[in-house]
Amino acid sequence: NASTIFAGDNEFPTGGYVYKSTNDGADWTLTFGATDQGVTSLAANGNNIYAGCSVYGVNKSTDNGQSWTQTSLINRNVNCLAINGNNIFAGTLAFYGVYLSTNNGTNWAQTSLNNLDIRSLAVNGNNVFAGTFNNLGIFVSNDNGSTWLARNEGLPLTSAVSALCITGYYAFAGPF
Repeated sequence: NASTIFAGDNEFPTGGYVYKSTNDGADWTLTFGATDQGVTSLAANGNNIYAGCSVYGVNKSTDNGQSWTQTSLINRNVNCLAINGNNIFAGTLAFYGVYLSTNNGTNWAQTSLNNLDIRSLAVNGNNVFAGTFNNLGIFVSNDNGSTWLARNEGLPLTSAVSALCITGYYAFAGPF
């Protein structure tokens, strides 16, 4: 539905919430709440909504936000999510890297980018971009996370790449 909007609230450690509006933001309804984790990211694929959380991994709704369940990605601080077709990527903090689910969040596997603190993810075609912490810049995978290459040509390295946006032939990176 074009008028449906979801918004996450990251009030860790007091609680994280997902709100839903079905009238372009005029009114909001609480659809997900957790008292001991923050909602750090949201991603949608059809009626499936994914909430990356600051303590307990990824939660999922299969009914457009009416009910939520914990996926098998638990005990990870998920900072960002990206969807590429049937592939869902979760960027984690604390040097756990990027996880991939190929079956709507039922199972997750750690990709080969498995020892970095990931602050942002973006997808463009077959390319997945991961923004990192600790002056390491951006890594790109063109095979759904099997291999990753650092792509920092012309990028002044800062402490973190906390935002990524890909449009056309251009990539935009926001420092932290």
